[in-house]
Amino acid sequence: MKFYYHPISSYCQKVMIAFYEKDVEFEPEIVALMDPEEREKYREIYPMGKVPALVLDDDRLIPESSIIIEYLDGIAEPKLIFGDADQRRKIRFKDRMYDLYLNESVSTLIFQEMKPESERDQERIDTAKFRIDTMYGFMEHEFANQPYSNGETFGMADCAATPALYYARHKAPFDKHKHISAYWDRLASRPSVQRVMTEAEPYVKAILGQDAAA
Repeated sequence: MKFYYHPISSYCQKVMIAFYEKDVEFEPEIVALMDPEEREKYREIYPMGKVPALVLDDDRLIPESSIIIEYLDGIAEPKLIFGDADQRRKIRFKDRMYDLYLNESVSTLIFQEMKPESERDQERIDTAKFRIDTMYGFMEHEFANQPYSNGETFGMADCAATPALYYARHKAPFDKHKHISAYWDRLASRPSVQRVMTEAEPYVKAILGQDAAA
């Protein structure tokens, strides 16, 4: 199967972590969405023009990071969505929380900072900071009592949290939150995460600067 992605994309990183946790073989295909010609070519595969997307051997298309991980969970161990129905619901809930309120907010800060100061949207920045602070309060409480998002086992929600915290380290530092910091250390020690971040580092340095990848 072929995986269309870009190493700097947090949603692509989320799926790559799942691939590496499961040791599933795939064909990586980097998509340079900033190149108009390549973007149009990619839309022939996925009309929405977003990454990531997975194309199976029989040409079935599976887009969206969480849905791709759901598919991978059906074909390979270890399970990243595990437990009874209520536990699986909680994993999906935290996955959405990390995607919508942490990752998207950190991305907003990054993209707003890349604009000239006169063109920045202060309302969007304030909303992003509020959501990040709210998530940090939630996470600090959660990780005081458990090593991973849904207990003792690394799961899909942790795949979602990892890229968000990777970029948040410099854009929305969490070093004053001891339990989040310890959680990040646990994530960063996993071989799957180290591999994804190593692959992303040259692109992060090129686009966001040396400090962002440190």
